[in-house]
Amino acid sequence: MSTCKHAMQPARRCQKDSPCMQNVTGWFLLPGKANERFIYNVRTIRNGGYSTRGVDVVQESDPGVCFTCICSFKKPEKASTPSIDVRPQLDLQHEFDAVLNDKQPHEHQEMPGVDAPWYWEFSKRNGGYTDPFPGLHLQKVDMDAHNTSKLPHGLDHRNLKYYSIRGDMPSVEQDPNMHLCAHLYASDRNSLFVISNHLGIGNDYSQMGSLSHTVILHGTAEELDMIDRRTGKARWFCQEAWTGGSRQGRGTHQSRMWADDGLHIATTLQDGMVRLSMEGQEGKPGFSPKAMIRQLESRMGGKGKL
Repeated sequence: MSTCKHAMQPARRCQKDSPCMQNVTGWFLLPGKANERFIYNVRTIRNGGYSTRGVDVVQESDPGVCFTCICSFKKPEKASTPSIDVRPQLDLQHEFDAVLNDKQPHEHQEMPGVDAPWYWEFSKRNGGYTDPFPGLHLQKVDMDAHNTSKLPHGLDHRNLKYYSIRGDMPSVEQDPNMHLCAHLYASDRNSLFVISNHLGIGNDYSQMGSLSHTVILHGTAEELDMIDRRTGKARWFCQEAWTGGSRQGRGTHQSRMWADDGLHIATTLQDGMVRLSMEGQEGKPGFSPKAMIRQLESRMGGKGKL
């Protein structure tokens, strides 16, 4: 785990008037090109106790908006203001004892680059290659012992992944929204594959892609701090995910995100495209298993062909 030097400094509270992100919904409109810059155009919708921003993202070669979102930021409540604080708190070890087996988060397997059967096989043929995720450590829990005892339709199956930061980052006092962005980043990792895996689709999809993604952050900046103040080391958080089902070429990914002390810190809901493959058709380039395998083989110089 990583040590953050900033966390060893004397603790200071966030400035009272500093708004922190509390809600974001984004819509994915066009595929992004990884070899081009993304240009973010931010507009102010409202300032105040709840501040709102709209963001449109384009790329240099295409003036069309590829991503758009609405972000809401909230100032901390005053200590003197009466409020209700009722949230779920989950003992993960007790709830999922059959699969956690007293393991530490980092002892679970590294999350694969694509959480689909074809990628698992590709990884085996290439010495455990996982296409590491930048910025975060992600560990996937083997949920077989938990899910096999559930009904076969897959709607009550669960997916657990632990996440923590790679390297250093500013302290939560210096930049609270950087810590909140880390949770946003983790929330969408391999999300739609929860749908295909839990519903038994496996590799039989021709196209999957996020349509919209909503994240509601429930905690204060201090509760979502990616650094443990006592030790200066990265904290581990956990995302518990499931699917609400799929029909008409779409499916939902839902999740709750938990702090290391079991506090519920965020809720997410994603609407995604999930299209099944048709006989004799490969599927949309860049999205189907065959197309993605070719991309990986090209990147790795043709090694480990399936």
